[in-house]
Amino acid sequence: MRRPITFPTNLRSRLAGAVGVLVLGATMLAGPLAVDVAEHDLRAVLGAQQYASLSGAAAFLDDLLEARLRQMAALAAAMPVEARHDPRRLQAWLANRTADVGDEFVNIAAFARNGELVASGTSMPTAQPLTATGRPYFEETLLRGRGIVSDPFQSRLSGANMVLVTAPVFDDHGEIVYVLTGRIDLQHARFLRQVDALRPGSTGYLFLMSADGTLIDSPAKERQTAPPADQPGLARALHGFEGWLIGGDRAGPAIVTYKRLATTGWILGARYPEEEAFAPLARVRRTVLVVAGILALVAGLLAWWLVRRGLRPLAELRRNVAAVRHEGVDSAVLALARNDEVGELGRAFHDLVQARGRAAARMRAIADNVPAVIAYVDRDERFEFTNAGFDRMIGSAPDVFIGRTVREALGEAGYARLEPLIRAALRGEHGHVEDVRSDDAKRHQMIDTIPDIDADGRIVGFFVMAMDISERKEAELAQAASEQRLRLIADNLPVLICYIDRNHRLGFGNATFQAWLGLEPVRLPGMHLQDVLGKPAYDAARPRLKQAFEGVGATFEMPLQAQGRHRILEWTFVPDVQAQGRVNVAVAGVYALAHDMTRVKEAESRLVQMARFDSLTGIANRRLFGELLGQALERVRRQRQVMGLAYLDIDHFKAINDTWGHGVGDEVLKEFAQRLAACVRVTDTPARLAGDEFVVLLEDVKGVDEAERIGAKIVEAIRKPIATGAGLLDVTASVGIALVHGMDGPLPTQDEVLGWADTALYAAKHGGRNRCVVRVAEEAAGVSMK
Repeated sequence: MRRPITFPTNLRSRLAGAVGVLVLGATMLAGPLAVDVAEHDLRAVLGAQQYASLSGAAAFLDDLLEARLRQMAALAAAMPVEARHDPRRLQAWLANRTADVGDEFVNIAAFARNGELVASGTSMPTAQPLTATGRPYFEETLLRGRGIVSDPFQSRLSGANMVLVTAPVFDDHGEIVYVLTGRIDLQHARFLRQVDALRPGSTGYLFLMSADGTLIDSPAKERQTAPPADQPGLARALHGFEGWLIGGDRAGPAIVTYKRLATTGWILGARYPEEEAFAPLARVRRTVLVVAGILALVAGLLAWWLVRRGLRPLAELRRNVAAVRHEGVDSAVLALARNDEVGELGRAFHDLVQARGRAAARMRAIADNVPAVIAYVDRDERFEFTNAGFDRMIGSAPDVFIGRTVREALGEAGYARLEPLIRAALRGEHGHVEDVRSDDAKRHQMIDTIPDIDADGRIVGFFVMAMDISERKEAELAQAASEQRLRLIADNLPVLICYIDRNHRLGFGNATFQAWLGLEPVRLPGMHLQDVLGKPAYDAARPRLKQAFEGVGATFEMPLQAQGRHRILEWTFVPDVQAQGRVNVAVAGVYALAHDMTRVKEAESRLVQMARFDSLTGIANRRLFGELLGQALERVRRQRQVMGLAYLDIDHFKAINDTWGHGVGDEVLKEFAQRLAACVRVTDTPARLAGDEFVVLLEDVKGVDEAERIGAKIVEAIRKPIATGAGLLDVTASVGIALVHGMDGPLPTQDEVLGWADTALYAAKHGGRNRCVVRVAEEAAGVSMK
């Protein structure tokens, strides 16, 4: 009977065999990997060379197309003047030119600016007029004003694929009168014939396509191994890729290269089959595999022998360890006298055995001095270990419980309290409970059970730990009462109160958050400040919050829109500074308080409104006008603009007051101000100085004509009757406008500018009222204008 094959079970034999196999495999892989690296590097070199060669071919084709463009431009420039005006002469001239350039162009034609065919170097169409209107090459030539090379298209007359080279013909005034087109038949053009010497290898080939993938030129059918439309990476090339890549098609893997022509955007491609490119490397690969196999076999056998010899001391150590474990031999046999790694390992085993005994003694001392009951119970619920805490908490010696079950040691009542925890531990779950001791209603215990799971996932027992937590419970109850009182106070203050941690999340918030923001306080803990206030308010508060986390308190105002109400809140950030050690301090969080300042700010706004705006008319008063006039004069000098100041008053306003009373006069003043504000530009500022005296600050006036139009518009707007309590009143106004030009030197004072405008107003009144007079400020001041 044939004996079965057996494998060695000791570490030395297994390790020697494994090392031998690894060395054998590594040596076998090294040769092919080196060839693969060489192939990768060769592929990169060939790709770069092929792309450089293709770039040269593309540059040659660009020069060829540029020559065709220059040739067409020269024909357009050489067109006789008489041929431009006589279609028959133009026909004869084009026939001669077509015969002269027959190798370059199949035909040369001339299209009028409206797109109609005027003349052709070959026969003219007879069926119907031929037009180029709408053709991209024609429209683009007219738009650019220079010649182009068109994309390939199919001729409507011959059905042949072709491209056109165009050139505009200009008249004496520089206008395009004709567009010359030279037709190149793609079937006979053979663009690639002139760069065929640059094709890769003997089986590689070049191909030429338009920017949209239309084939322009390709090798002869007998030399073409794959149509260009199937070339790898073609979709990338159509989207702008230039360079080389490795790809496979039905003809096999190849190095494919793409390069765009700068003149037309056409794509020049080259395909170099890998079978030809890497033929020499394939022969090298076969030789390398044979040599690598021989070397691998020798290296593997040598490695196997060296490992077995080197691991002999480890086998000796193994025998000594087994003797200590199973035969009771003293651990001193493990302290080998060798100075190598095996000797160090033996001495380490010896030290570990000694340290284990000392560690067990220390763990017993620690367990006995921990202020808790600690025990280990096996799967049969019998105590295997107990510490001295049993004596302190229960009043029984620890050794009394060893070997007894939990039920026997603690009685039925004690077992009933622990039974849910025991069942959880035996299921592999952590058990935890805090309850009141049955023998003392004021004492609290915390009991934990932790399952003991071996390497195979089996539960072999569990640990029990019990602690007296009566003092902690009393402290927690006292703290809860204190927190309840503080919460009651905070919830009844008309102030937003919250705590913000270093991650800008809320730790708590009072009940005012629900009244003002609609957020329940129970939802606030953990919410980000941005979610509470909104992004605009959060972004406004972040710099001050950063300052508070640096330990500096901050107070600032911030608007807040919530629940359909606009509030202005005054925030105060107070850093929660906590000591770290004796010297260092850190800000753990920030206490934030927000007071509603909306009513105060509204009152301040009303006071500002009363101080800067006229109470009767609602437009700017003399004080605000003075501030704006000073700023406008400074802008005039800085920006070299022209500013206008219109001075107005109501003609015979005193008569209105005397006749109808001041109530009617006030109605006239208010309507006058409203019309004045409505008829000036949005950049202009009307104001009331006193009584019926009004002014308008005119920004960036273009000159006297614009100022007169503005003044006339004001006069016309006031002429319309004004409805009052006394009926419709006819009211007119006189307007004087002074223009101030920007210039170097000192600015005129406000009184000077008002004086110049008042002088213009006086001229308007002296001229009969109900009119406008414009004066340039320099003329009014006696300065001549250039």
